[in-house]
Amino acid sequence: MQNRRCTQRTAVDHLTSAFRAVDRLLGNNYLINIPRNNRAPFPYVAHDFELKMNHTREAFGDRPAGSINRQQWAEWLDERAKEQGWKASTYNRWKAAVSLVYRVAIQNDKIESNPVSRIRRKQEANDRVRYLTLEEENRLVAAIAAKFPAYVPIFRLSVATGMRLSEELRSQSGDFDPKTGMLTVHQKKDRNRPMVRYTPLGKVGAEAYSQLAKGKKRSAPLCMNTEGTPMTDVGYWFNPAQAAAGISNYTWHDNRHSACSRWVMGGVPLAAVAKYVGHSTIQMTMRYAHLVPGANMVANSVVDAFYASATLEQVPTDTRTDTGNYKRQINSRK
Repeated sequence: MQNRRCTQRTAVDHLTSAFRAVDRLLGNNYLINIPRNNRAPFPYVAHDFELKMNHTREAFGDRPAGSINRQQWAEWLDERAKEQGWKASTYNRWKAAVSLVYRVAIQNDKIESNPVSRIRRKQEANDRVRYLTLEEENRLVAAIAAKFPAYVPIFRLSVATGMRLSEELRSQSGDFDPKTGMLTVHQKKDRNRPMVRYTPLGKVGAEAYSQLAKGKKRSAPLCMNTEGTPMTDVGYWFNPAQAAAGISNYTWHDNRHSACSRWVMGGVPLAAVAKYVGHSTIQMTMRYAHLVPGANMVANSVVDAFYASATLEQVPTDTRTDTGNYKRQINSRK
């Protein structure tokens, strides 16, 4: 329990420093007080937010928040997106980060309106399905083990569960139940859904979890860096390993696609996959429908059977109209 409290206090202090980074932007000495009884955000969220706020402060740090209008924020986001080559998803994350500052300020009666909320989100391409083959995965594991051996289980757990990065970095010792074979996933993306969900963990995933949980007290962060602090980023070790393995067009988030694709190709129903990975709608899971084993063959056989039935002998139909009797009836009336 003491270890858990220390972990939460560190997370709170980290998030507090992130909010303090926008003091000059908001023109306030202190933006938010986090109640002690609230569940503290994990360090990954605070770290990512703080990085974004540092860039934001460089651009608008000397201006009161109320003096920056929607157009100015939109122009700044568009300019950064062009310079950095952002994808639509990255643009939306930055917009959400800036909007969060205004929302918190409004909740604390520091400001009255949020101009960023009126900036339209970019449409994200959610049809991407890039998954690792077994040969690619083995190469990538070897590359990670060559320079960062302690991080191999973190990668293995990601591929085995399809967790989002933020969810995996929120994982704790004690989340896996060996009796049921299910892993508790701490999800926060959708505020209208349960705080946790459950996903199955096979032998490879269970072994990865055991390596990460070894020697840790219950509720301790599962993913730690070599300095002994909670991990907040994977790019500094995953990207070099990916390059060394010669794997292109692949990101950490594609580990999620790998897990989903393997489940579907193995015959797991799409509805179950959606539940395992926390998709908000079944439409998101339908991107993997083409991987359902035998589905395409069944569809083709049905079409072939339809045309095959057309070759069977058909009974001819006479569509001619016999008008002779009608004419005779007309003549008899005359």
